[in-house]
Amino acid sequence: MPVSQRRRLLVIYNPAAGSGRLNPRRRARLQAWLDLLKDAGCAAEFRPTTRRGDAERFAAEALAARYDAVVAAGGDGTIGEIANGLPEDAAPLGILPLGTANVLALEIGLPLGPSAATQALLHGPVARIWPGYVNDRLFTIMAGIGFDAHVVAALSPRQKFWLGKGAYVIETLRQFIRYDGPGFRLAIDGVDYACASAVIAKGHFYGGKFVCAPHARLNDPAFEVCLFRKSGRAGVLRAAAALMLGRLHRLPEIELVRGHRIDIFGPKTEPVQADGDIVTYLPAKVRIGARAIKLIVPPGSALAQPMAASAGEAVA
Repeated sequence: MPVSQRRRLLVIYNPAAGSGRLNPRRRARLQAWLDLLKDAGCAAEFRPTTRRGDAERFAAEALAARYDAVVAAGGDGTIGEIANGLPEDAAPLGILPLGTANVLALEIGLPLGPSAATQALLHGPVARIWPGYVNDRLFTIMAGIGFDAHVVAALSPRQKFWLGKGAYVIETLRQFIRYDGPGFRLAIDGVDYACASAVIAKGHFYGGKFVCAPHARLNDPAFEVCLFRKSGRAGVLRAAAALMLGRLHRLPEIELVRGHRIDIFGPKTEPVQADGDIVTYLPAKVRIGARAIKLIVPPGSALAQPMAASAGEAVA
């Protein structure tokens, strides 16, 4: 189907984000998108969620014959939930970036402004990206254990509603004082590694446009695992400063490992986050998905030129 004819849309969004109502700034952005879609002559069906799991269920019901795109109006958590529900024959996934960090949107080069994002949604090509799984839970950007998982676990929806990205900054400072990691063992494609924290990345951005895994790419059927070997407050502070300066991968205590299957071992009370949500507790298995996801990307995106890989190579 020519991308210029993408008009039948299922838009899934959460009007009860945070403290039970849509943040006024996000409400204005959402309304701007809705107006633009209407002006473009789109037949858009809007499905508001009321509880966790709704977005996944709505996506699971989206037949390819009915829609030209299934659109996540939200952040990385909303995108991940929708991606978990999309059947293999579903229409491609589109994004209207309404979240706090919008890491996947930044990863694909999607403009954050309503007009440009809408044009990309309606006219952008479809790329195939390889998701990861934590146990049976799909993620599109990254999974993490250790320090960043504790930050995610401590955040409340109310904090994110009122403070946005500031909530992550405040909670990071709190965890800097409180966190005393136990250490972990990771078996990456059968080879053992020890670390204080780890980020298992599908994309190279982290928490916005900070580069954590410089070689990770969405259309590559592999992870880049960023191992943080230095524990304690000094290690966290040093890594945070290097991340903000774009020099994280140059630290001697940081090791980058390419892999497809990761078994994670540590205390059973330790959380695992994926795309900004706590999805399980240790032990956990992380793997590359057996099939790619169809994702709408901006015109001219390099992701529209897929890397050579088969499903067999993806799970090898």
